[in-house]
Amino acid sequence: MQYYLLDRFKSFSIRHRTLIVLLFTCMLIGVILNLVRVSFSERMEMESNQFDEIQDVIVSIKGKDKGIYNNLEVIKVDKEVKGIDVSAWQGDIDWDKVKESGIEFAMIRCGLRNLSNDTLYEDSKFRYNISEANRVGIPVGVYFYSTAITDVEVLEEASFVLNLIKDYEVTYPVVYDFETFHQNRASKISDLKVNKHALKFLDYISGHGYYAVLYGNATALNNYWDTEYLGDYDVWLAQYIDVATYQGKYVMWQYADNGRVDGIRGYVDLDVSYVSYEIKE
Repeated sequence: MQYYLLDRFKSFSIRHRTLIVLLFTCMLIGVILNLVRVSFSERMEMESNQFDEIQDVIVSIKGKDKGIYNNLEVIKVDKEVKGIDVSAWQGDIDWDKVKESGIEFAMIRCGLRNLSNDTLYEDSKFRYNISEANRVGIPVGVYFYSTAITDVEVLEEASFVLNLIKDYEVTYPVVYDFETFHQNRASKISDLKVNKHALKFLDYISGHGYYAVLYGNATALNNYWDTEYLGDYDVWLAQYIDVATYQGKYVMWQYADNGRVDGIRGYVDLDVSYVSYEIKE
């Protein structure tokens, strides 16, 4: 009897092999679709949880910073002034001598994010530099060297800057400095994403009462930055040349990285600003 049933099955399979193949194909497709459905459901749940976590972080950061605001009433005055930008690389600066040398403003690095990981650092000379510049009466702005690759990271950076500068007199711009397009941590993010991050930083800083500005060299401004997308935010141009060839708009120009200023050992970046950021009297 067993052999008889087996022969009948073989005979049926041969005569209806198309139907058998179709049935097995449908079963296989059903299994695959079920696996995809489960995988998609799990992925959507995971992404939803990640989104909620990101939103919680953003709400937390904004809540922490809501009391920070620059109450100085600063206005732009059409006036060409000469300045410098400094960081820990300049070591201990004699700010009295810098003042006596005729420097009219200083852009001070307040911090940076690591090139290879997400660690934030305060510039080791930031507090000394800004305190001394405030003491001698040199107007200051600050810049942050970013390597942000997510919305949360760029918001963390903006918050980091606000909390560093809130107790000092800052009249010149707070600047977003991103330079590692397609390199290091940013090797896999698009130029559009970087521009979106810059806008988030600038909007956040501006929303707390400071002038917000984008820093970029001529190559980056011509090839990576979309200044139209960034709207009305001003640009601080870096181009080490006697006469700037960049055709876009900018309010500040970093024109040399080998300047000499009394009170600073070694080289220092030299700048000119075409507006003076002054406290309204």
